[in-house]
Amino acid sequence: MKQRTVEKASLIADQVRETAEQAARLVRDDTPDSVLDKTAQAATQVWDGATRAGQYAADMPPDPLLERADQAARATRGNRTPLLVAGAAIITLVLVRRSRARRR
Repeated sequence: MKQRTVEKASLIADQVRETAEQAARLVRDDTPDSVLDKTAQAATQVWDGATRAGQYAADMPPDPLLERADQAARATRGNRTPLLVAGAAIITLVLVRRSRARRR
């Protein structure tokens, strides 16, 4: 069961990475380079945290955690594109606001 959970997490991670790359290409066309760099750093941090959380979940999967993870995965799969676009937009807005606040 543990191996199957790790395989599913890996498959989902690959799918999320592909969709994130597509969303990034769309956003990258209209975004300044400095904002893109900061977004990439934030994405790396989020990815590392998600990887650690996934590994922890695979190492110690209590039944309620597996059920909730399955529910979350199904909900995410159904709304993948809107979630990624919304996430990229929020990160971009936060970084733009920070850069403008520092200029003042």
